[in-house]
Amino acid sequence: KKSEFMQIIDVLQNLGLSDKEARVYIALLKLGRSSAYGIAEESGLKKPTAYVVLDELLKKGLALKVPRSKKQLFIARSPEEYFASLEERLQSAKKILPELMAFSEGKRPKPKTLFFEGFAKIKQVYEWHVRKMKNKEIVGFYAHAGDATPELTEFFWELARNFKNNNTAIRGIVPEHPNLQDYREADKEYGREMKIIPLEEYSSDVSVEIGEGYIMFFSFKDMQVTLIENEDIAKTVKQVFEMAWKR
Repeated sequence: KKSEFMQIIDVLQNLGLSDKEARVYIALLKLGRSSAYGIAEESGLKKPTAYVVLDELLKKGLALKVPRSKKQLFIARSPEEYFASLEERLQSAKKILPELMAFSEGKRPKPKTLFFEGFAKIKQVYEWHVRKMKNKEIVGFYAHAGDATPELTEFFWELARNFKNNNTAIRGIVPEHPNLQDYREADKEYGREMKIIPLEEYSSDVSVEIGEGYIMFFSFKDMQVTLIENEDIAKTVKQVFEMAWKR
């Protein structure tokens, strides 16, 4: 587990500072006002390096020289002012978002295929899936759960709650299988409408879900998800689903 200090360093790096800049800025905050030598000592950097980093912080407005001091001293800009300036820059950037989006009007995004393996990666892609399909409908061909681990089964119930909270409707075609009985009993509660096919006709162990402009293949046995972001493919598979749904 990272220390609190390292977590602060990580956050400052996410805001655009380098590791050394973050360390010098924190040193300045601790010292109040200091010479480059004192800052080097506090930050653990060599004095020449501290001078270079201080120069960068001066350019970014995060450090200031103390005026009319006999020797060169530095102070830090307050974190409140720093965050306020970042927020102001973000709001300013958002104003040109429509103009930036206009550059891509008429341009279709290039289709891409992404591959996820292992429980942690699968959780990430499904968290994205949940957010993407909020207030929308997912359709799919669902597998029996015979290859699902207890950990994965628990995750399925968590997904069901998240979809329900996001007002996501689900229609699916599923095999008739004893290990799906609990899911079928809870379908109405979780906003799912399922059509059940005899196992001898449909016994898939891979689920296929169609979202808005993408399709996902999930192999429980191999703990792998293949995500294809392609509107044409998603549209075609959705049409196949609708034909199967009607029949």
